Amino acid sequence: MPAPELPRSATEPEAVISELVRSADSACERIDVAAVLRTAFRQRPQLRALAEVLKARPDLLTSGRPEGPRAIERLIRALREAGAEKLALPCCGDCGRERPLTGLGDGVRICATCTNRRVVRANPCVICGSTTLAGRDRAGRPRCRAHPPWGSTDPARELAELIAAGPFGISPETAEQAVRSVEPTRPGQLRLLWALEDTPGLLTGRGAEGPPKLSALTQALIDRGAHGVVVPSCPFCQRVTALKERRDGLRCCGQCSRDAKIVTCTVCRRARPIGGRRFDGEPLCGTCRQHDPFNHRPCSICGQLQFRRSRTDDGGVCAACREIPTAVCATCGEHGPCYFAATDAPKCLSCSAKEREEAVCASCGKHRRVNNRTATGEPLCGTCGNKAKPCTGCGGIFRTSGRTPEGDALCQTCWAKHPAARRPCSECATVERLYRHGRCADCARSADLREVLSPPGGLVRPDLEPVFQALLTPPPRTVLHWIHKVPVRRAVLQTLATETGPVTHEVLDRFAAAPTVEYLRAALVAAGALPARDEQLARLERWLAKTVARVSSAEERRILRNYTNWQPLRRLRGLPAGQLVSHGRAETVRIEIRNVARLLEWLHDDNITLADCTQDQVDTWLSEGPSTRATVRGFLLWTGRRGHSRPLTAPVISNSFTARTIGKDQRWALVRHLVHNEQLQDADRAAGLLLLLFAQPVGRISRLTTEHIVDRGDTLALKLGRVPVEIPAPLDELIRQLAERRNGRAATVPLEEPKWLFHSTYPGQSIDPHTLGRRLKAIGVSPQLARHAALMDIASELPAVVISRLLGFHQTTGDNWAREGQGFGADYAAEVSRR
Repeated sequence: MPAPELPRSATEPEAVISELVRSADSACERIDVAAVLRTAFRQRPQLRALAEVLKARPDLLTSGRPEGPRAIERLIRALREAGAEKLALPCCGDCGRERPLTGLGDGVRICATCTNRRVVRANPCVICGSTTLAGRDRAGRPRCRAHPPWGSTDPARELAELIAAGPFGISPETAEQAVRSVEPTRPGQLRLLWALEDTPGLLTGRGAEGPPKLSALTQALIDRGAHGVVVPSCPFCQRVTALKERRDGLRCCGQCSRDAKIVTCTVCRRARPIGGRRFDGEPLCGTCRQHDPFNHRPCSICGQLQFRRSRTDDGGVCAACREIPTAVCATCGEHGPCYFAATDAPKCLSCSAKEREEAVCASCGKHRRVNNRTATGEPLCGTCGNKAKPCTGCGGIFRTSGRTPEGDALCQTCWAKHPAARRPCSECATVERLYRHGRCADCARSADLREVLSPPGGLVRPDLEPVFQALLTPPPRTVLHWIHKVPVRRAVLQTLATETGPVTHEVLDRFAAAPTVEYLRAALVAAGALPARDEQLARLERWLAKTVARVSSAEERRILRNYTNWQPLRRLRGLPAGQLVSHGRAETVRIEIRNVARLLEWLHDDNITLADCTQDQVDTWLSEGPSTRATVRGFLLWTGRRGHSRPLTAPVISNSFTARTIGKDQRWALVRHLVHNEQLQDADRAAGLLLLLFAQPVGRISRLTTEHIVDRGDTLALKLGRVPVEIPAPLDELIRQLAERRNGRAATVPLEEPKWLFHSTYPGQSIDPHTLGRRLKAIGVSPQLARHAALMDIASELPAVVISRLLGFHQTTGDNWAREGQGFGADYAAEVSRR
């Protein structure tokens, strides 16, 4: 059945009442009517009924007539206390006085005094006709105060004697104490007495047939030593609990009463207990009630019409804005958002989810936690309960991530683009897709950072304030992701919060997992909280310290440490200012020192010291392994010059790069592959084409910025050398897209950094050349072989001076590659003639 169209008084009763009140009394323009309504009315149905009545009869606000619901009187009284002037309180329909009108008589509101007067007049005593009503006798007839239903007897004493006469082993005095403690009024005591006289077995198990106070009476008798008294249980579920409801003429528990009210939901057509009703009165189950607009109210934080998940002093909050209180979970011991946080047994969200009911899924047949149910009530797991459905936006089959105000399902991508997903933040009022509890990602990041950077029960120490400010510059959702989704990174921040002193590079170096702290280090450097340093050199120094420590001999360990400090590290530390150590240079040093350590270990296994080592032994070790063992040549020459060993040497590793290349047809096949394969990433395609067409090394490609681009509109040039070189299509469009994407990233990442075309995942850094080389190899482009092939082709067609000006190479490099490209040319003929 389609949902009826809702009037404005049903969806926005506060706005309707505010408009009517201000139109009736101009003084109400200065009053916050919405705040008055929140204070005076806690139930939304009252506001809807009030709005409907006032919309039909707005004169009830000023006429003083005792008509309509009592909510009109409550509204006028609250507004007059707030400063209303022309609103008139309704007068009693009988006595005409301004009094609280709690009763209803002949269609008008009347006060409590007139209500009582009408009641006693309508119930004359059956004995004397007096109108002083005191109660009703056993037959339900009215009795006056002179002839009360209990006569001259004490119903409590009679009930106690009746109980004491039974086989319960309790005295009349004790039974009378139990009766008076449970029911102090005479009419109530009389009802218990009549019920026990009519049904003697009420105290021995048939208590569900008696009045509500019978359960409390049986418990009071048991507490005072009565034997054989049975606390009544629910006649339907057999549970011993409070029997406050009625079903089929018997008293029952609340759950059995709700089970008896199971009907077919109007929306989902499932047989479930009534959770609410639609505007037209049709029943709804609890789940469908949450999605029914008639049962939505404005959230006190975001202001959106949503189903309220919890109540607050301001009204209530929706599921997105509800902030679950934090506590220490009684199950896992972790501190975080917990249900039942105010009790002695709080439970976190994870432990609560683990305790959900488990059953065999009706769809996949696997035994999993129940997340949904079918229309017939069969269990479904989380995967089967949220099946993929057609997206209204793109038409694809995806899982539903959100719905439009009209109820249309949207996938995750379309929902992120839809205007309904953007709402004002409760803190900064920024309209965007909120992250949690009515907060945008930026505000949530600030709160979560302060929480994770604070020790338990404390505040962020001043030494960590630069860390906090630095982490406010990267994209907020990136920071939130690795705070909450990467436990190792969260643990790093928590460790920093419990330590003392400022955060330095040495402090970050203590963490074992380098990728864990690299993002944090890069963010601190980009924000100025840490000084910049050469990370490749720093990692190499740490690696060398560990590798040298592997050498067992203290003397040889000292020699190797001196060699690393005075030879490879000295060369790398002496690089020109601004030039960083590349991954290739650092890897060359690693290969050399690794082989030196292996040589020393090999000698130690044969009980040979470095000072006693001979050239024959070195040659034997070199012949037993790969050619890279010859990298120990520099170490052996150095030790021989310093007197640490005999004069030793190793062969020189030759680099015949002319053989390490690819054919011209293979090079152009790779070019066509990068041009036409649009499934590859734009950055990989652009880098590969720059390498294959212009022979640019990977290290230079990684350092290109938007300042190297000369965009003339119809053509695009790139400053690779002193003269910009024109870029052909479609490489020009790829470079334009990289520049636009980089400019968009700079708008969201306010860092003082070069606008790298190939930026890293770390703030303020370009992509690592080694990483870019691995990405090119993954798409079939070997950087070294492809660059050699490109250089050889270019050098065979252009003069060396042109290559130098356009591509940024030294002219000698152009001459060398020109000779290599000529193959067996004039040099070969000259060599033959000399022979």
